[in-house]
Amino acid sequence: MKNGLKDAWGHSFYVGAAVNSSVLADKKCDELIKQHFSSLTTENSMKFVCIHPEEKVWNWAETDNVINYAKKNNLAMRGHTMVWHNQVPQWVFLDGNETVSKNLLFKRLEDHIATLTQRYGDYIYSWDVINEAIDVDKGDENNFRLSDWYKIGGKEVFEFAFKCMRQACPEAKLYYNDYNNETGKKMETTIKYISSLLDAGIPVDGIGIQGHWYYNHPNEKILKNALDSYSALGINIELTEVDVSVYEWGTAKEKADFFTSKPQDRMLEQAKRYHEIFNIASEYSSVKNITTWGLADNYTWLDDFPVKERKNWPLLFDEELNEKSVVADLIDCGNKKKTGN
Repeated sequence: MKNGLKDAWGHSFYVGAAVNSSVLADKKCDELIKQHFSSLTTENSMKFVCIHPEEKVWNWAETDNVINYAKKNNLAMRGHTMVWHNQVPQWVFLDGNETVSKNLLFKRLEDHIATLTQRYGDYIYSWDVINEAIDVDKGDENNFRLSDWYKIGGKEVFEFAFKCMRQACPEAKLYYNDYNNETGKKMETTIKYISSLLDAGIPVDGIGIQGHWYYNHPNEKILKNALDSYSALGINIELTEVDVSVYEWGTAKEKADFFTSKPQDRMLEQAKRYHEIFNIASEYSSVKNITTWGLADNYTWLDDFPVKERKNWPLLFDEELNEKSVVADLIDCGNKKKTGN
């Protein structure tokens, strides 16, 4: 098998992708994963509503399939995600017809963590324990998102989750994961929050920078500043959900403004962003993983978000599962770094 991204960059970090069973069942996808990737994340199946939809019901099949595939092919595995404001079944927050008590919420979370980690904890090397708990636009005075988790459990519920995870998985790396946390007020708030967790002895090992970016963002200065700032905290960094949209956020909301084919000028800019992301990340020993949110452009969540049925081309492989030209460039760059040339 030809050398891939994982071979070129493995000296610096894992190269990962978010997948599901249908992706793994596709022969060409299987070949791409084996050639290029060293880490996997389950796209949806470990999220609370998918794996634990009712109090006594667990759906294991999808996650079992992905983890068994990872084990068979000697791929590292990320756990995603324990506490998130989205995709949580309402039973978690109810006791009969009333809002659940704080104590019972904590007990349910503890049981959820225990059951999930007992099944998978010996294989998963890092977990997104808390996902997107900061909201600098609509949060409270401390910029915490006003989720049901927070309204019932306060910030203590996040600290409790980290503590439970450390007890359940003493060897795993525990992450706080979020988007738009590479610049501005979101980054400032995140640094302040993680610093407070560390000062309080809460077992957080790293920051997940999701990396849902655009053809023109982030630039080199922004990315380096973010990696410098988080590295200064003495924690690990993973770029956990990277894709590079051909649209800027908030643009092209109407069908008449959609691209009907790949915009070549923006694809060139996209390639530059990917090259910068990998190249800059490799300069930091704190960066442990770059994971793309999906495998190829034939299937990406950005085809339906933030605008429904707006085709996007944000990944490293095209709709026919062929390498984009940037892949060969990345492999060449990584190989040169590996040999010191």
